[in-house]
Amino acid sequence: MRVDVVLCAEQVPAAPGGVAGSHAVVIDVLRATSTIARALASGCAGVLPVAELEQAAARARSLGALLGGERGGLAPSGFDLGNSPRSYDASACAGRLVVLSTTNGSRAIEACAGAASLQAGSLLNAEATARALVERRAERVLLVCAGRRGQVSADDAAAAGCIAGTLALRAAAEFGDAARLAIALFDAWRHDLHGLLLRCEAGRHLVSLGLQADLDDCVQVDSVPVVAERGPDGVFRRGRPR
Repeated sequence: MRVDVVLCAEQVPAAPGGVAGSHAVVIDVLRATSTIARALASGCAGVLPVAELEQAAARARSLGALLGGERGGLAPSGFDLGNSPRSYDASACAGRLVVLSTTNGSRAIEACAGAASLQAGSLLNAEATARALVERRAERVLLVCAGRRGQVSADDAAAAGCIAGTLALRAAAEFGDAARLAIALFDAWRHDLHGLLLRCEAGRHLVSLGLQADLDDCVQVDSVPVVAERGPDGVFRRGRPR
């Protein structure tokens, strides 16, 4: 297994070996992929990420789906839900399809359209995500950090390091340099991940909006043992490691 990390979505075109044929994992800890994992754990029928707001609203209407997401960290006018994982509980989304449009995560997912498989990874489901890749016997893994505004985001990089480190324990893996950096970042902060999220730009922004509780939710490593995998129709649904 070869494991590479792309530190922000804008670097996807230059990813080692390219996206095509890779088993990709998109990571947006604060908060899109954490929200996807939480929604699926709550019984959501599926989550369809759509990058543009107008397109997302149109898809939700046509599908009879809930409309969730954020711009600037807050739910746009007319949306059913924002992007706080805790808001995607069973009472809100069980049995429903959700169309999700976020600033960074949705675009990162679109950037990985050519991957052989695509999962939504986070700290919440790191172990389950890594185990699914090992059980699939993935030869080439690409961990794609969404980043923030085209820049590296420490929370995403640390989660990539968490997943890569788990792969190292479960498989004979070869790591690219960015993957080694991500593992080192996670190891340096593994006992104070909450402190890392409080210090990173995305975390500070959420705190400024009064959404510090989202940091508390998103930092709970392996608390949501859900495999979130995209189907041919672009919808992420819950799977299980074999």
